[in-house]
Amino acid sequence: MKQIIFLLAVLVCQARVSGQHFTIRGKVVNAQHAPVEFVYVSLLSKDSALVQRTATDSTGLFIIKSGTGNYRLVVEQFGREFLNKTLLLNGDMDMGIITINEMAELGGITIASRKKLVEQKVDRLVFNVEQATAITGGTALDALKATPTVRVQNDMVSIVGKGEVLVMVDDRLQRMSPEDLAAFLRSIPADNIKSIEVITAPPAKYDAEGNSGLINIRLKSARKNSWNANLGTSYTQKTYASNNLQGLFNYNRDRLAVQASVSKSKDKLLTSSEGHIFYPGEWWKQEVSNKSVSHIWGLGLGVDYKMSRQWSSGIKYLGSFTDKTSANNPFTTRFDHVSGLPTSYIRTAADAGNKPVMHSINWYHTVALGTAGKTISVDIDHFNYRKKDRRFFAGNELDEQKNNIPNSFFSSTNSNINKVQNYSGKIDVTLPYQWANISFGGKIAYTNTNNDLVVYDHHTGEPVLNTDQSNMFNYKEYNEALYFSAGKKLHEKWETQLGLRMEATQTHGYSKNLDQENKNKYVRLFPTAYITYVPDQRNSFSFNYSRRIRRPDFEYLNPFVIRTSPYFYSEGNPFLQPSFIDNLEFSYINNQKWVSSVYYSGVKDFGQELSIADPVTNITRQTPVNYANTFQLGLSSYYHFSKWTWWNSFSGFNMNYQHVQSKTRFITSVDGLNAYLYTNNDFTLNKRKTFFAGLNYAVQLPGRYQVFHISSMHMLDVSVKFLLLDKKLSLTLVGEDLLNAQRPLITYYSNSIKNNVRSYGDTRGFRVSLSYKFGNNAIKAKQRNAGNEEERNRVGL
Repeated sequence: MKQIIFLLAVLVCQARVSGQHFTIRGKVVNAQHAPVEFVYVSLLSKDSALVQRTATDSTGLFIIKSGTGNYRLVVEQFGREFLNKTLLLNGDMDMGIITINEMAELGGITIASRKKLVEQKVDRLVFNVEQATAITGGTALDALKATPTVRVQNDMVSIVGKGEVLVMVDDRLQRMSPEDLAAFLRSIPADNIKSIEVITAPPAKYDAEGNSGLINIRLKSARKNSWNANLGTSYTQKTYASNNLQGLFNYNRDRLAVQASVSKSKDKLLTSSEGHIFYPGEWWKQEVSNKSVSHIWGLGLGVDYKMSRQWSSGIKYLGSFTDKTSANNPFTTRFDHVSGLPTSYIRTAADAGNKPVMHSINWYHTVALGTAGKTISVDIDHFNYRKKDRRFFAGNELDEQKNNIPNSFFSSTNSNINKVQNYSGKIDVTLPYQWANISFGGKIAYTNTNNDLVVYDHHTGEPVLNTDQSNMFNYKEYNEALYFSAGKKLHEKWETQLGLRMEATQTHGYSKNLDQENKNKYVRLFPTAYITYVPDQRNSFSFNYSRRIRRPDFEYLNPFVIRTSPYFYSEGNPFLQPSFIDNLEFSYINNQKWVSSVYYSGVKDFGQELSIADPVTNITRQTPVNYANTFQLGLSSYYHFSKWTWWNSFSGFNMNYQHVQSKTRFITSVDGLNAYLYTNNDFTLNKRKTFFAGLNYAVQLPGRYQVFHISSMHMLDVSVKFLLLDKKLSLTLVGEDLLNAQRPLITYYSNSIKNNVRSYGDTRGFRVSLSYKFGNNAIKAKQRNAGNEEERNRVGL
């Protein structure tokens, strides 16, 4: 009887052991230690039969389960095998960090795998700028123009169908006016950019700022144990000639990595516009031709040092220095509605100058907690911005014979010094566990903005201080944030990630001239949710939700008044409130080539600067206003064609329906459709891969954006690129806006008065660029184990 009981106990134990499943986990990163998504991990039996298969998630992690036994673990992507290892599974196993090298050696021959031009991930699109043709010798603004789903018009950066977005550089938000941001982006050489991420649904880790998403520009760094440098120059001919010089240097050996960049450019542009205002008794036509010259310097410096096997630290600096002058002569004609004949004129001469200077510095620390991808990172940032503005104008009203009307002379000088100081610190913790991938952290930030506006009137021919318009304004903003995020593979085919971010804001604005004080404080929650279903290797479905906030630009909150003629003035709005946005998106990805999305976006208290015409006085006031609650429902789709190695194409469309529910008396509720089509193409024209061509075309169909109706617009850029001197010298020729058709007519109504304007930003031109690269990719260094000994690269996070 005892023997029978013992035999039954053995059988039960064997059944329990054979039914028990153990876990194999690990993290896949590239040579820059950045996580790699969609790498397939397969577990094979001794006879090579497939037992289990999974793919790495957005953090590079994988988890695979099976019972006790001898197996073979295979890690592969796009037909390339990176790991093939036999193992005995009799308990949970942690494979640690598995590094995928971009350079593979076969039989003594080095094969370089070329990255995809475009990669679609769960929450973002990644455009690998290094693989593009047209941007050589250009700037970050040129790179953004070539980025799929991104639109740059009149220096305004937006995501197609999403509207204006905020821009980050290496995960650091750049809060500037559109004009200053464009100048800053022109100071960054495109050859120094590794990739551009278009993030339509930012996770809880990112600031909630940004009405419809974020664009993140990631800068390059040197490969391990190498140094390289690049010298480049470009010449651009539009109405006037412009030029650019740039130099880059990267060094990475053992524990030390250094990156440096410098650029110098001169931009000379002639822009023009023609606007109409249809008042009840008359209509006005204003013609403006503006000539501007900008001298821009850009500097970048980064030093990273590996303190120990687990601890990396570094400091990064970005600087931008701009000196811009402009001159224009606005000319206004007033027409009688009945006769259609001119009744009078307004002639103005104006010149302006501004000198924005920006310094941004970051000090970071990253500590690896073991080998399973657990990390703690700390960032301390300081942003210093100073801009001197000066504008002088003088003019007269003229009668129908264009003679000066007595006592109609107006003239003024406006000068303003704008200073912004921002300090912030944040901590991020990543803890990938078997049961979930956890991340959490916090951030504190303080911003102090000062404006000192001085206005002098010249009505009498002598400058007289205008104490009514001169104004000193101080604005302080405090932000505190905490976030938590958890992601888990629920099944081999299902994955989810949930996040919650809390942000508290306190603001204080004070106008010395008005003796006016405005305070505001609020606490808001910003949830995010992602669900992904991958039924097989070819298809993927995802749903995401995010809540965002769009805080008012600092300059919008200053209540000062600036008059540029008797009939036009601008003023800030200290009562402007933030806008809150809810975004929903359902996407389908087929074979990583065809991506389609249905999306919804609702905005509460949408705020924007508007020109409001008074039908009685004919005076136009320009001011930012929370004027509406809006929503839009849209469909976007693009296809990445790469069937042939010589042709890489990225084509798509976006269409949406928008509704604007007005909250003010001077804007009526409107709705309408909007559509945009585009195709970006890169061609390799010879077997040696030294001759390339690019063709980018887009068309904006007539449609509506918010309260504005926009006419059709066409954009066509063509480029060719030659690699010479053993591929070290690049010669690039680019034709921009060859159709000369970026002249949209924008129409809207305020106080039932029709306004329209057709502007041209001097976009058609020709650019020739030369770029020479040199370096050493084989610096001798001590051998290190792949993965644990690789230096953590901040840029690649």
